Amino acid sequence: MNFLEVEVAKDKSSAWRNLVAIFVIIIAVGGFTIQKIDFQNSSILNKVLQPLQNVGEKIGGDIVVEPPLPVKPQLPLVTGEIPDSSQFSAHSMIVKDVKTGMVLYKKQEYDKWPMASITKLMSVLVILEKHPDWTTSTVVVGEDSLGTHVYQGDVYTLDQLWLAGLVASSNKAILSLVNALDWPIEAFVERMNQKARELGMTETHFTDPTGLDETNVASASDIVILLNEVLKYPKIQEALLTKEQNLYSEERSKSHHMWNTDWLLLGWVEHDFERFYGGKTGFINASGYNFCMRVGNGHLVDVVVLGTDSHEARFTEARDIAKWALTNYQWSE
Repeated sequence: MNFLEVEVAKDKSSAWRNLVAIFVIIIAVGGFTIQKIDFQNSSILNKVLQPLQNVGEKIGGDIVVEPPLPVKPQLPLVTGEIPDSSQFSAHSMIVKDVKTGMVLYKKQEYDKWPMASITKLMSVLVILEKHPDWTTSTVVVGEDSLGTHVYQGDVYTLDQLWLAGLVASSNKAILSLVNALDWPIEAFVERMNQKARELGMTETHFTDPTGLDETNVASASDIVILLNEVLKYPKIQEALLTKEQNLYSEERSKSHHMWNTDWLLLGWVEHDFERFYGGKTGFINASGYNFCMRVGNGHLVDVVVLGTDSHEARFTEARDIAKWALTNYQWSE
């Protein structure tokens, strides 16, 4: 037997079988495709696809849904006559709604002006960054000509100096706090300026931590930003709302009483605000009388007045313009 011939015969037979199989597969696939097309046109499939066809021409994929528009707070609307700025002695003024950030009143709000002791608000903000141990004690530094509340060589806790710096606006208390933190004055002031830039205070420049230097300048618009920031810290706000403080010097065996410099807080200048969140004063010859505060009757406003012509006028003018804003603006609830 010639096995080669057998193998050739087998190969020919297999080839025919393969061709027949391919032909059968083509017919089967074609029939399935026809059935599939018929099925797609059937009423059953149409019922299934009908809800999706309402969405759009293309079936499948994610449906594009527009994000909801952010809800913007309704801005207050003025209902009364805006006061003439000439009736106020302040060089600069601003009243700002705390909730919306809307400026309710302004007078030369972008003019740079000596801050005086309002500078201390930035100083204490930077001091908090060091997270001091308030129970530790330190020696008072600074010439006695800088103030009479604390004296060079006296020893107090950092917490006592903190209150002295904000309640009585003691210059030496602030300098002593900075010194206790082993922070060179130049580096500390640089951090003050850096912090101002971080907060967006573009018309502000610091040259010392106390405000005694008239080159510490800022606009009313910038100071209202600073006020809003410091009131976020309970440690600062509690000090600004402390009406009085007693210090006892072991070194001099003498007690010293300090009143808060804010006469509205003490009630020495009358007001009818329902809520008072504290304020800060400032005075040097170059600045005149400065003051900033947060108050409210139902709504809260931040107020800054710079350069009034008398000690009492800074409080009365801040009070009057705040009262006008709270009375003559209408807030949507």
